[in-house]
Amino acid sequence: MVILLTFLSIWLTLNFSTDRVREMIIQSGSSGKWIYILLWVFLPMGFFPVAFLAFVGGMGFGLWMGSFLTFIGAALNLTFMFLISRYLFRQPVQTFLFKRYPKSKGILTTDNQHLKLVLALARIMPIIPYNVENYAFGLTDISLWDYLWISLLCILPGTFIFVNVGDKALEPTDTPFMLSIALMALLVIGTAFLAKFIKKKNPEVADKLEVDEGD
Repeated sequence: MVILLTFLSIWLTLNFSTDRVREMIIQSGSSGKWIYILLWVFLPMGFFPVAFLAFVGGMGFGLWMGSFLTFIGAALNLTFMFLISRYLFRQPVQTFLFKRYPKSKGILTTDNQHLKLVLALARIMPIIPYNVENYAFGLTDISLWDYLWISLLCILPGTFIFVNVGDKALEPTDTPFMLSIALMALLVIGTAFLAKFIKKKNPEVADKLEVDEGD
């Protein structure tokens, strides 16, 4: 799995730059929206940086339409990646991890309430790669329904903020662009303080987040 995803990531990175993705969308005319959603479905599978996709969505479609299309694409993608992990890789990966790293069993099979809390925090805090979260939670015991509604709710703030940066990036010297950068910085800084607060109040949850980030 690791080898396959590594090759896929390298191929996608070499063949789909941010400029190329933007050109594909602009040159596609009325089909651009569908192509953008399809790119969202497949590119993150190879660990393509999703923030760039969100920026491109803002540049190509504006804040509101870009946010809507990004949300739809991300919803399809995070479902797809979860199902791939759950039904293709969960059993062999769990077998390997439980044998090699016995402590991982307590993380992947922890109670549902803890898993839901960890997922919500992971989605809100951009310090953990979105792509890693999709695969990682497919290996756990969390239900598909809980995974979906928590993920879709918690990605909304970041979706608007990152798409907004792309929308305003066409005029980088204007005040709205500066404000969009400030909002993105506030998101990162705010979630960093949130992580420290959680670590102090609930070390067990913080440990699980750190493990996910390290994976």
